[in-house]
Amino acid sequence: MHFRSLPALLALSLFFLAPALAAQSSVSEFRLGGSAAVLNDECIRLTPATPYVSGSAWFQNPMDLEYPFELTVDLVLGENDELGADGIVFVFHPNMQTGYRGEGMGFAGLYPSLGIEFDTYQNFHLGDPSGDHVAIMPHGQAHHARSMVGPVEVPNLENGAKRPLTISWHPGKHTLEVRLDGQLRASYTGDIVAEIFGGNSKVYWGATAATGRKINYQDVCIRKLVYAMVD
Repeated sequence: MHFRSLPALLALSLFFLAPALAAQSSVSEFRLGGSAAVLNDECIRLTPATPYVSGSAWFQNPMDLEYPFELTVDLVLGENDELGADGIVFVFHPNMQTGYRGEGMGFAGLYPSLGIEFDTYQNFHLGDPSGDHVAIMPHGQAHHARSMVGPVEVPNLENGAKRPLTISWHPGKHTLEVRLDGQLRASYTGDIVAEIFGGNSKVYWGATAATGRKINYQDVCIRKLVYAMVD
């Protein structure tokens, strides 16, 4: 195993002082599924503004959750507000797959998994609040009765802007933190390796999204990815 730092453009950085291999990353290193397509050298469009599609982008090398990571991307959740759906989920999973579309946001049905959802549509039957929201969800479950954290309401996400997202994991403290727009939106403390992945610390990470009857284009843009990568 070695530590790899993967910034989107030119800067290279190390997460902490340790023997490390630093290298650049590009969107070509992601495996795309469903409706996902490369937009440019930084951004992947997970869904176009088309009904009933789902897409995913998975980095092709797994990470080791026994070590810390910090992943920084930009999310773009489209421009349709009242008529927009459904959102993006940042996912950790032993395989690179796309889950169910619509309210499943390309995450539903992925087991075992941990998903950090950025939900832009209120599904009453799933316990969604009225506003856009963030939640940490286990095992491809979409109903908030199963939420590990949240739902936490956030200001409107569907304004076409790039929304900076940083997700960090501190295994010594067993703490997962989610910062959106520079603010801590969700934090979970627990042994996710044991609780979610049955002791398997080697997982893939990626982003999924979907539309249903209502639509939005939904993108993820890579900024900085620093973690212990499995050989």
